[in-house]
Amino acid sequence: PGFFPAFNSIGICVTNPVRFTDATSTVYGVVDTWSWNFGDATTAGDTSHIKNPQYTYPNSGPKDITLIVTNSKGCVDTVTNRVDVIDKPPISLAFRDTLICVPDAVQLGAAGNGVFSWTPVSNISNPNIPNPTVNPSTTTVYYVDLDLSGCRNRDSVRVRVTNSVSLSVRADTTSCQGDPVQLMTTSNGLTYQWSPAASLNDPTVKNPIASPTTTTTYQVLAKVGSCSAVDQVTIFTVPYPFVNAGPDTIVCYNTAAQLFGTFSGTSFSWAPANFLSNPNIVNPVAQPPRTTTFTLTVFDTLGCPKPGKDSVKVTVLPRVRANAGRDTVVVVGEPLQFDGTGGTGYLWSPPTGLSDVTIRNPVGIYGAEIDSVRYKLIVTDQAGCADSAFVQVKVFKTNPSIFVPSAFTPNGDGLNDVIAPIGVGIRKIFYFSIYNRWGQRVFITSENGRGWDGRINGRAQASDVFVWMVNAQDYLGRNIFMKGTVALIR
Repeated sequence: PGFFPAFNSIGICVTNPVRFTDATSTVYGVVDTWSWNFGDATTAGDTSHIKNPQYTYPNSGPKDITLIVTNSKGCVDTVTNRVDVIDKPPISLAFRDTLICVPDAVQLGAAGNGVFSWTPVSNISNPNIPNPTVNPSTTTVYYVDLDLSGCRNRDSVRVRVTNSVSLSVRADTTSCQGDPVQLMTTSNGLTYQWSPAASLNDPTVKNPIASPTTTTTYQVLAKVGSCSAVDQVTIFTVPYPFVNAGPDTIVCYNTAAQLFGTFSGTSFSWAPANFLSNPNIVNPVAQPPRTTTFTLTVFDTLGCPKPGKDSVKVTVLPRVRANAGRDTVVVVGEPLQFDGTGGTGYLWSPPTGLSDVTIRNPVGIYGAEIDSVRYKLIVTDQAGCADSAFVQVKVFKTNPSIFVPSAFTPNGDGLNDVIAPIGVGIRKIFYFSIYNRWGQRVFITSENGRGWDGRINGRAQASDVFVWMVNAQDYLGRNIFMKGTVALIR
């Protein structure tokens, strides 16, 4: 215990020797052997067995130095440290070039490890510190030398000297109201202050961007130390051409909207033009197929070369699609439930037999004096857009029943190609089933008017007799069960 290998090094410059010092400590015995490897990959001779050796590296870069030490008690241990060998010590400068005005002074700035010295030594506060103050009367280049254990580097700083500040701004100009204009400046100034600052993006830069809304004179103060100069520029503003495309509007599907544009200028244009009745007038009629924004662009000759623009949005509401339901049949005295869809407002006509012509789902009841009624349903949305649909109601003067043909001919001629239940006065069909002679069910439906085309699993059946059964309910809640036969004829 108590054996701690360590070492120190002095000097990191290439071609100058780096001195290594053993710093190993031991509680028992004494350190009596040393084996150094200096990490030079260019040679195998970078070793030593003395206590405090030195080694000169032929190139720069990181070097891993290894020391193996033993003591008189037989303890052995190893330590490895990295040393960065450089070709010259780095110098960091606060700036490399600056400008001062007589008789001002400026502080030079350098940073690094080692001993600094500046030349020339005239007009300098202290040439042997990193940050001396200089006040030359003419442009001077100051050189700084840095010595780090014999490893040297040099850099320089130019201090330009002037007796005055040169300043010239751009010529007065005209701009469209509110548009950005760059205030260009030719100057050797180091700092700038523009006023008024309200319409400038940055009043402290050499070439700020101005966005005046009224004619404005900008003044700039340029300074180099205690020297300064002042100049100014005027930006004359002219307004954009006046234009108003009118208020946004909402129209029903496939209807027109009147546009109300106004302007003050020499010419104008609408875009897009293909949905307008006449794009060459200021108040055209628009009929777009979908929601569209129309832009009115105006030019004038009053000084602003850019156009004035305004837009109007024509919102086209979705098409109202009225649905009064499928044509149907009803039995005298039984209620018929209607079910209109498509909007928020409904109006049925004529009112014959209906409980309420202003609701979506009125109930119709018919006497024996009525054979049929054709209703028109007008459906409106929240904006008042409308659409219409029709439904035909046939009135049967019989009890509620289900009619099924006794034969059908599924030959594709459009006549009697399917066998289907036709419910009269029927609210709901629970099932309509067809069976072959072996009791196999070949078709089933619960939809009124949906039928069988004479095929089983896609294969057409030959002429034969089939049995059908139907279970349904009328509008008074009574169950109806019927059965019979139907002939398939090929």
